[in-house]
Amino acid sequence: MRFEWLSYLCEYYKTSESEAVKLGTRAPNREPSLPGSSTCAPVSGMTMEDIWALKPRKTEKEIFDFYIDQGAWSAFRQCVRHENLVDLHLSILQPLIKDNMHICEYGCGVAPFSFSLCNAISPSANIDISLTDVDGCEHLIFGNWRLNKLKEKKELDNINIHLKPVKPNKLPVYDKKIDVAIIFEVLEHVPSPMKTLANLMKQMSPNGVLVENFIKHENDPDEEPGCDLLSAAMERDQYYQIIKFNFNLIAGDIPEKDPAGTRVWQLRY
Repeated sequence: MRFEWLSYLCEYYKTSESEAVKLGTRAPNREPSLPGSSTCAPVSGMTMEDIWALKPRKTEKEIFDFYIDQGAWSAFRQCVRHENLVDLHLSILQPLIKDNMHICEYGCGVAPFSFSLCNAISPSANIDISLTDVDGCEHLIFGNWRLNKLKEKKELDNINIHLKPVKPNKLPVYDKKIDVAIIFEVLEHVPSPMKTLANLMKQMSPNGVLVENFIKHENDPDEEPGCDLLSAAMERDQYYQIIKFNFNLIAGDIPEKDPAGTRVWQLRY
């Protein structure tokens, strides 16, 4: 299933599909010439590491600025990558869907899980979707635009999309309890996964569901970890201790057996 993953991307950034695939395909030492849009400037001639090195990345604001400085990079990369993950999105989400539920896609980027879901659900479905990522980053802006375009096209009148960006030193507050929280390939880039988890847990519904993974990168101790934050890696073990204490594992394998795996947990209370 493709669900027009690239057509919206090409429309927004005025590129061909073949160019979009080229711009979004991962390769070593890649320096793509990424187009600008009405909401970001073009970025070219730099690797991701070069963009990270443009300025200090010590404070939360400096770290969050990285996701703004990269322009459309993550919009292209995530659309190309997640086009091949639709079956994963739906296998996780479809068993969880119920009417009047609230889904939060945290660190959403282009909102791939929400995009797959809205392509697959009935027009009569009644769901709230909250999109959370760094305030002002291009992939959040594009992801929100794309999801609203799809909502209009499919006449999903009962789907409510809410932007809830995360700002430096200020975690988001949601308008209603979260039934399903999704944190996919995000936590290794978060300054404090434990604070992020605590903020989500206190806003989850009873027996709410958490879909997460936490990629365990092995960085060379003599090299800068870049956007795979050392502060995040240092909290990983305690993060999973808290999850195991408060949640039951209902899908996926334990992190010790599958460090890069995607897991589905349910609150015990």
